[in-house]
Amino acid sequence: MAKDFQVIKFVMINFDESWDQNMLVTNYASTQYTAGKKGGKLSVLFEGASGIMRTYHYQIAPGEVVFVVDQVIHIPAHCLKEAPGNTIKCGG
Repeated sequence: MAKDFQVIKFVMINFDESWDQNMLVTNYASTQYTAGKKGGKLSVLFEGASGIMRTYHYQIAPGEVVFVVDQVIHIPAHCLKEAPGNTIKCGG
């Protein structure tokens, strides 16, 4: 079980093909993503108060769960690296 967590208000999230998705029935928009048997990669685009964007990259352990509630993501890890701007690319 993860001991480190980050919670980020995001602009965009990119999950690799390793994740399973499960919609949760609650009083608010909530989705649960579970990393597959080999873990999963995740990229989160964040926009700071000054409008400057940064992309945070994660490797999540197998079976760990990420929750998305509205525009907030709850991640059971700290980012491995960050990059200036939007490094999330369409189509892979």
